[in-house]
Amino acid sequence: MAGTRYLCIHGHFYQPPRENPWIEEIEPQDSAAPFHDWNDRIATECYLPNGAARILTDARRIVGVENNYRSISFNFGPTLLSWMEKKRPEAYRAILDADRRSREERSGHGNALAQAYNHLILPLANRRDKRTQVRWGLADFAHRFGREPEGMWLPETAVDRESLEVLASQGLRFTVLSPFQARAIRRLGDDRWTSVEGGQVDPTRPYRVRLPSGAFIDVFFYDGPIAKSLAFGEGLSSAAELVRRLQSGFDDERGHEELLSVAVDGETFGHHRRGGDETLAAALPRLREAGLVLTNYGQFLERHPPEWEAELIDPSSWSCSHGVERWKSDCGCNTAGDSGWHQKWRSPLRTALDRLRDELAAQFEEVGGKLLRDPWGARDEYVELLLDPDRERCRAWLERHERRRGLLSADLHRIQALRLLEAQCNAMLMYTSCGWFFDDVSNLETLQILRYAARAMQLAQEAGGPALESGFLDALAAAPSNLPDLGDGATVYDRFVRPSIASMSGIAAHHAIARLFEAEPATEGRLFSYRYEQLSHRQESAGAATLSLDRIRLESERTRESLDATVAVLHFGGTDLRCAVRPYTDAKSQAEAEDELFEALTHFSLSDVVRILDARFVGPDFGLRHLFLDERRALAHRLVRETRAGCESDYRKIFEANRALMSFLLEINAPIPPELLAAAASSLSKDLRDAIDEMEDDASPTREVRSRILQIRGEAMHLSARLDLDPPRRRVEALIAARMRLLGPGWQKEIVDEVVDRIEAGEALGAGLDLADPQNHFWMLLAAGIPSPARDLALRLGEKLCFDRSALDERMAQKPEHLDVAPLPEGR
Repeated sequence: MAGTRYLCIHGHFYQPPRENPWIEEIEPQDSAAPFHDWNDRIATECYLPNGAARILTDARRIVGVENNYRSISFNFGPTLLSWMEKKRPEAYRAILDADRRSREERSGHGNALAQAYNHLILPLANRRDKRTQVRWGLADFAHRFGREPEGMWLPETAVDRESLEVLASQGLRFTVLSPFQARAIRRLGDDRWTSVEGGQVDPTRPYRVRLPSGAFIDVFFYDGPIAKSLAFGEGLSSAAELVRRLQSGFDDERGHEELLSVAVDGETFGHHRRGGDETLAAALPRLREAGLVLTNYGQFLERHPPEWEAELIDPSSWSCSHGVERWKSDCGCNTAGDSGWHQKWRSPLRTALDRLRDELAAQFEEVGGKLLRDPWGARDEYVELLLDPDRERCRAWLERHERRRGLLSADLHRIQALRLLEAQCNAMLMYTSCGWFFDDVSNLETLQILRYAARAMQLAQEAGGPALESGFLDALAAAPSNLPDLGDGATVYDRFVRPSIASMSGIAAHHAIARLFEAEPATEGRLFSYRYEQLSHRQESAGAATLSLDRIRLESERTRESLDATVAVLHFGGTDLRCAVRPYTDAKSQAEAEDELFEALTHFSLSDVVRILDARFVGPDFGLRHLFLDERRALAHRLVRETRAGCESDYRKIFEANRALMSFLLEINAPIPPELLAAAASSLSKDLRDAIDEMEDDASPTREVRSRILQIRGEAMHLSARLDLDPPRRRVEALIAARMRLLGPGWQKEIVDEVVDRIEAGEALGAGLDLADPQNHFWMLLAAGIPSPARDLALRLGEKLCFDRSALDERMAQKPEHLDVAPLPEGR
């Protein structure tokens, strides 16, 4: 007789940390275009949609919205959640709410698992780093989810006995592994082991793994063939196919209560497999109807403790058939296929980082031991400051860990201790697994871990340690690149990493240069991971030149080091700019420099100003190229705006002068010269932008704007002039979402009318209008209940937002309830 069929689908949601380690912000990544960076892109394609996944009819009308996280087991990388909390709060809330709801529904067992902090390969780390990674992962989890985790996801499911010992010592009950990581199994109490190598383990029961210390941890092996079909095959081609694949994983002949475990990268649901979030959402109710009980690992383990134990292949992982060689050698695992590229750089890269790690550790023990009561214990708890770097919290934390009372109240010792701890943080970030996963030492992910290494070396030297870069480069020189013009890892570091190394003087220069181009710059606030205060400012112009002299105070939120500096910016016009920074000394010296510089600007020549700058500001000069990338591009956009306007004016003249000629050429079936087509495309694109501006400014009724858009598109099609419709479409989407945000439970008719009109204007731009945000807001309002007088308004808006009419009728007939979709935050 068949027992209950339990199902647990696990999504491993993770992206490597991508922040510039000097400013703690992700800079633009052009390979993710049209999005700002890869986190931004994948959040839009996967993390947001899974918090509000559409259930669709065959005609792609919405009949429901599902928070997929409520139904599946999941883990999110801590560094990804940190980014999401700041940049995608609506997705972040959906994830936390799903875990809270799952605890209510599953006997106190939440769907969320913890993860070792920054996805380093634990079997390749020393025990001390293993412990810190696990403790940081646990602390981050408890901070976000408000509870202690039961299980932990191991990066790349890479496992060895020591890693499991660390997990068990921290009170974790279980982890999830690939079936190919199982060596042998036996019933608890039996003596004979049965080999299950090659993925032959039964993936529908938990197993106990006994450890050398006498402790144990339980393990769930996922179903390999089904997971592969979801990730790489046709398992997500439709909801029906997904249900069929999952049902095929059960076998009544097994004779025990089965838990089918299926684990994949969470990004499979929407990013790797477009529409995967919708397929999963549509399958979930069908799975329940088919008699499958959706559960999570903790709930199942409580009801069905292991009756078997397993022996693991040590070390092993889910993405390398050679154990963990992918992260230390040229084992043959790659992403480039038969390109002929080697990965001989992997071993020298790890050797270089291991050597650097040990040098940093020696300094941390020696110097940190003089400042901190227990340096390594302090490092284990440093995650508390990563989660909340508040100044008072930092002061209390240091008092708790200082070697003797009052030692770290002195600026010098406090900053030194924090620099050492921050160097240790970067020393672990430099082991993030993605640095080895791909195919060349110059890959984006490898450059990122080299930046963490550079930041660690800089911090260690600023904390009083020796210069380590030369030895590090010697080791990197043994890492050959597949690209002949790059040569080796040392060249890669010189070309791509060293130019990004920043100083506090560089941060101050960035602030002063960017401020020069702002209409109403703030006098205090947050600049990246620094707090700034504008203590004085004077700016004057003479002809095309502008001179700005500022006194700026900066403080790092991470190391609490500060800089009180005088910054001079001389802008000659256009892109010609010079910036110099010097420490502030006293009011008299500041006044003298100010008087001398501005007198030279107004009474003498620019060469005199430059001469005085050279004399009074000894040190490196900064220019536009020293701005961080986001501001550099924003400034470039401002600088070319006037030039672009001139080009558009010239194109307009050409277009208007030749409009009749172009029509005549079409009449006689003659080709239009590309120069004239370029002029037409430029002019009509400008007309399109102007029409949308009118809608944004409410200068023209939206219906008139729609007619204008159709007219412009019609003329472009008539002339075969290609318009780039993506930017105007995104602007209209933002306008729709902004107006929709104003709609409340009162269902104001004027707002509904405006939203509908804006959608119709957007539809005039063609297919592909993204209405996800207003749809989410509509669903939230729908869940709160619709007043009878507003029913027709809600139906009209719902149908325009692609909801199915019959589903809306059914939904409105139900009692109000709280759904998982939160309102959009202001300013999205």
